[in-house]
Amino acid sequence: MDFFYYTGLQNEIASHKVKASYQKYNSEGRRLTVNDDKDSLKKALRYFEKALALTTKNEYTRASACHELGVFYFTHFAHLPGAPHANLNKAVSYFSRALESKQRQKFPDKYASSLSQLGATYRRGANEHLWHLSKPESLMKSRQLHEAALKVLDCDIPIFIRLNQLSVVCFNLASTLFDLENVTEACEAQARALHCFVDAIEWAQKNVPHLGLEGVMPLKPSQILPITFARLSHFSNNEEQKKLCYFIEEIAPTFGLDPLAFIRVNPYADLSNPTLEIRQLVNEAKRNPIDANIDKLANKIHSLMLSRQSTETDQESDRVSVLIQQASSGLARILEKKEGCLLAFITLENTSSMRFCENASLCWLQAKNPIAQVLLNTLRRLGSAYYGLNELVLMCSFEAKDKLHQAIFESANSLKVQVSPKLSSIDECVFDEKKYVSIVESASRSNDPINFLTVQAKLCLDDFKILGEYIDRLDPDYLQARLRTQQITFDDLTDAIHAHPEQVLVKIDIEDHYDDALIIVAYLQNNEIIAKSYSFNLPKNLINNVAAFVANNKKASTNWDLDFIDWKKILPKHLDKISLLPSFFASHIPWIATGKTGEKLYQLAGEINWLPSLMYLYEQVKYSDEKSLHTSICGGETLFEKHAVGAHSETNITQPMDEVVDQLSQSSVFSFYGHCEHKHPERPSLLFKGYVIRDIDMLHNVRGAERVELWACQSGSNIPLHILPSQVNEAFGMDMRMLEYGAKTAIGSLWAVPELVTAHIKAKYDKLVTNGLGASEALLNAQRWWVESGADEELLKITMFGQEEYLRTHGCHYANKQAMEALMGPVFAGSAHKSNLDTIVLEEAFKHPSAWSGMRFCGLSEQQNVLISRVELSSAEKQEISDLVLNMNLQSGFIKNER
Repeated sequence: MDFFYYTGLQNEIASHKVKASYQKYNSEGRRLTVNDDKDSLKKALRYFEKALALTTKNEYTRASACHELGVFYFTHFAHLPGAPHANLNKAVSYFSRALESKQRQKFPDKYASSLSQLGATYRRGANEHLWHLSKPESLMKSRQLHEAALKVLDCDIPIFIRLNQLSVVCFNLASTLFDLENVTEACEAQARALHCFVDAIEWAQKNVPHLGLEGVMPLKPSQILPITFARLSHFSNNEEQKKLCYFIEEIAPTFGLDPLAFIRVNPYADLSNPTLEIRQLVNEAKRNPIDANIDKLANKIHSLMLSRQSTETDQESDRVSVLIQQASSGLARILEKKEGCLLAFITLENTSSMRFCENASLCWLQAKNPIAQVLLNTLRRLGSAYYGLNELVLMCSFEAKDKLHQAIFESANSLKVQVSPKLSSIDECVFDEKKYVSIVESASRSNDPINFLTVQAKLCLDDFKILGEYIDRLDPDYLQARLRTQQITFDDLTDAIHAHPEQVLVKIDIEDHYDDALIIVAYLQNNEIIAKSYSFNLPKNLINNVAAFVANNKKASTNWDLDFIDWKKILPKHLDKISLLPSFFASHIPWIATGKTGEKLYQLAGEINWLPSLMYLYEQVKYSDEKSLHTSICGGETLFEKHAVGAHSETNITQPMDEVVDQLSQSSVFSFYGHCEHKHPERPSLLFKGYVIRDIDMLHNVRGAERVELWACQSGSNIPLHILPSQVNEAFGMDMRMLEYGAKTAIGSLWAVPELVTAHIKAKYDKLVTNGLGASEALLNAQRWWVESGADEELLKITMFGQEEYLRTHGCHYANKQAMEALMGPVFAGSAHKSNLDTIVLEEAFKHPSAWSGMRFCGLSEQQNVLISRVELSSAEKQEISDLVLNMNLQSGFIKNER
């Protein structure tokens, strides 16, 4: 077919009943995307959307506009606001709309282009944690779409256009095939892409040299030549394909490219993967740490932080946070080598425990204006509804279409039976807590339930923004306090260290894609802040082995090499109170048991505290319910409760759930001894006879508590709480949840611990606290006592009295099969030979770090909570709230008195 006839026909159809500004908007949109910064991309999107709005009377041009938007979301998916997978889903939607057009299907090159772009989108989605298809399914879908595009191009269209599209489709197909590890086919596709590219140029130069068509080809020489050279030279064993590499070296200079630079191209490189993009930025800054390269990396972190703000679910937020922390870990390592240890410390802390701080700010931030405070409570519930609806949309994306309505219907029913925390009478007048279930029920009956939920969530977000602006205007002091929680500054670090001059802050960063562990210590000496950094390699598989143990894997290796760190070189001699700030991977390690022989951390420190965030040190919990009780409760079904809680005669194991929760609400110190279970994706739960109490059930009851003690297995396990979780730097564990909910301090256990050891350490701890020792110091002393003398004392008793008699003297009632587990814990009991049990085996079980070092103290006892008066509104103030709400023109239906 004639080239000029074909292109003329396309232009004629494209311009029919379309305003000239359509091309203007598209051109301006493309121009703005060159910069790839947030503001430019935001403006570009507006132009592309304006162009789409002009195509209502032209199906072909409308499909072209959809394709343009698909390319936009596909190309910039990692840099646009929102989660990467959400942006790729938008690309899929726009490409699918383009493909539905009958007019676009009449032009094979355009139709094939949309098919191949859709295939490329599925390939990118394969790397996304929250993508709705598995990686193999996505890659196979990608391959099928590219192959469908090739079939479409097997027709009579102008040779130049056909060759161009073939080069693009083959190039895209090669990338997918490499991901599928079909190397031979991938090299063939890569070679064919190059042949088509070169043939297209030769045709243009021979037949229409005056038009300069080479300049408008979709693939640029800088895109195809370097990567083709790298891939074929690295992967191919085919002689003809090897010759192509020489050919590329010959023609490269004619396109202004240096063939010597091709040797340095990574054949595995694919910057469509955000993680690889970050690694490239980090490597560039490490190789040449000039300010310009460091700024690029810092700007990437800032860009990702902005993207995180626009995510719609906790899962999406965590996915972006993982990218942020990978970039921050790289930047911190560069800064500390440039003697910027404090800046490295702040960089890591600024991008850690972000969700903890956001949730804990509900306890930290209190509006002084009573009307603003009531609206603030409403705002928080509205925000929860927004995230809840979006999370339901995310979950629905994984459901089969024929089961979608039933899944949402079952979700609505489960919400009906859940007991929600009772709202105060004031909050009840403003917020309609029944609206959420009503929305989910309506969605289950909708023709398009996902769109219905998305629209409702958008209404929540719009109302949230309006309410937030009103609150900020009503209470400027609250606004300033809120803005302070959005980042950690050098002044904040200074305030935290000066407020706790007795503490050594120890930031521990272990991150994916980095071979080393980075530790930065910061402390006060002669009224000057000192910061030092240390970097070292971890023993192979240590974190994986501990993580398997945390997951209660009976086959987990307990051969933990914990002498990899020299604490004596790291810690200052004049301070012995240690506060740990570990990253996600670092949180697996029992740091109390690490160190050289005779110089373990538990031997050098006076107390060891695990902190959720630096922000915890300079913010204060505000609470209104005064707490005075000291409560000790047993969950039951334990073997050594007589020994563990013998000093607490008030301990009760028969209380119903309502009474336990009520006591929790009134308790300054709440101590639970029993069993806890935390299996992903379930919430961590305290086990009682006949019921469980989840962490979320304690949300409104621990605020203002001095301490919540959870003497139970897995009560501090480093296990993410969400379905579809990411390995994000957050303060996980039920104990850390207590701090997030407003308790000052908490005690928990990183994993399942032997009950006998727990009972003895708890009993020793209780005696020390009763004698006036601080809780954190008492726990460390009890653990140190167990390792250095307590375990030996009990071993001597077992040797003297025999195993069964020893257990009876402790009031241990066990079945025959439980004796071994009662003594050694589940992991060691499973690996021991029962017939050959001796004191050596028992000593290993008693003194192994898994038995005693998992118990941890979270928070600082020196922190100060603030008791404030409960908000009471006058009749006039209640009327003022009604009038305010009425004038806000809110639309979500959650706020009473809306128009």
